[in-house]
Amino acid sequence: MNPTHSASSALVPVWRRKWLILIIGVLVAAGAYEHYKAKPTVYSVKTQLYLGAASESQALLNNTLGKAVTKLSSTAIANQAELIGSTIGEIVKKKFRREHKHDAAKGKLKAKAPGSSEFIQLTAEARTAAAASEVANAYAQTYIAHHQANYERNVRSAIKTTEAQIDRIKHAQEVAEAKTKSSGKSAGGNSSAATLQTASLTTKLNQLESDLTVKGVEQVGVARPAKAELIGPKPKQNGIFGFVIGILLASMAVFVISRINPRVRALPDIEGIFALPILAAVPVARTPIVRRDGQVRPSKLLSEPLWRLQTSLRLGAQGADGSAGQPPRSILFLSADPGDGKSTIAAGLALVQRDAGERTTLVEADFRRPTQARLLNLGYENPAGLAEVLAGSALPSAALQRVGLAASNGAAAEHGGAMATAVASPQGSVSVLRGAAEVANPPALLARPEMVELLRVLTGDFDNVVVDAPSPLQVSDVMPLLAAVDGIVIVARIDHTRETSARRLMQLLDRTATAPVLGVVANAVRKRDIQRYGFSSGTASRRGPFSLLGR
Repeated sequence: MNPTHSASSALVPVWRRKWLILIIGVLVAAGAYEHYKAKPTVYSVKTQLYLGAASESQALLNNTLGKAVTKLSSTAIANQAELIGSTIGEIVKKKFRREHKHDAAKGKLKAKAPGSSEFIQLTAEARTAAAASEVANAYAQTYIAHHQANYERNVRSAIKTTEAQIDRIKHAQEVAEAKTKSSGKSAGGNSSAATLQTASLTTKLNQLESDLTVKGVEQVGVARPAKAELIGPKPKQNGIFGFVIGILLASMAVFVISRINPRVRALPDIEGIFALPILAAVPVARTPIVRRDGQVRPSKLLSEPLWRLQTSLRLGAQGADGSAGQPPRSILFLSADPGDGKSTIAAGLALVQRDAGERTTLVEADFRRPTQARLLNLGYENPAGLAEVLAGSALPSAALQRVGLAASNGAAAEHGGAMATAVASPQGSVSVLRGAAEVANPPALLARPEMVELLRVLTGDFDNVVVDAPSPLQVSDVMPLLAAVDGIVIVARIDHTRETSARRLMQLLDRTATAPVLGVVANAVRKRDIQRYGFSSGTASRRGPFSLLGR
């Protein structure tokens, strides 16, 4: 199989389930919308603190104290930002709790020092715009007051130190003057030095007292409710995001599941796995078997593919079994998995053979899940079926039920029980030998010699014998029939038949003595795939959303 086709077919399950994926996306979007819509609102507002004034005031204080002038480093500014988030935050929250401002107390603040600037950016979040503004301003003002208090404490400490120095100098000067008077000596030099020191310290003291009025930190841009921005919740945006995430996750889940348990996705897959010709491609139909013009008929959607199947079996399979070019008259329908539509295809083929003027018997060799009575609208007045015929408790003529003719059994009795009289008609007919679900040992019953003899007699008395049997991978009932018919047709359903089952079925048929496998019928194929592969779609343009019924 070509790699390009394999890659594209791997995405077919995702496309086939696009509506399911879309529904999941819509549900996730609706859930996200409702979830975030119920969440409380969150407003954000920003303000800034300018620390340049703090560095200037510190430089002024250092100059006054005779120290080297310093400027706040980026590390010092970052440390101040951490201080705001920790110590200042505790002070502000306690204040809000005392004032019973619950929205503000639950608010959050982030302090950040961007780059090497002398600014600290404060970003406050709260449930209301007013609370967010109050949080931002409270943090800023509390930090300013804290910083100013520290600065003033340092200045007052310097003032006290300077005043103490002045007092010591004055005291020393007074002591020196007293000693000079008592000794009668002059203290002019010492007195002049003391006077100069006192004047210098007095000037310094005056400067420190003027430093008390300097503001160290300033708030730039007071936070106001009108400037607050709604940052959450945003249910519309969250809903859109949830839709995208839902689509992606659902698509991934479908893809992974399809890879874990791969199924045939397209007609080339069927042809590649089974290594058999595709006899017909049957489209999807809501009701495959209908009652029209007073008779049970295949749906119009299936007519063209079933006609193709009938023609393929007559022409394409001639000589396949070495029978001198004679088309197979008894055909066994098999499938790899239950639900592939095998029973529906068998019933549909029997009906189109009837419409072509042929006499067909449909043998339902399925005692597990018989469906032909429901598909072909057969009555249950006659309790006899295949099980009773094989057990010897009923004649085949008494057990055959004619499709669309309720009095078939009575007609058979009037003609002495001969098998052919049950279907005697100038036109074609379909008679069904239905199965039963209450058989104790189906494999043993079908393995009796009577089953092979029954098929031989039916093939001699009817134009066609169609046998509907369960999958040999599921049960062993069908094994005795594999070599008792003229040909075998496999039914595979797109997007349903598992690749593993299909390969196992082919391995089983290769290892077992069987009649020739004539080909594969692809079931539930989309119209565009039928046309792309070269089959005529007929009236398949009216595609229904449901798959074929049957097994």
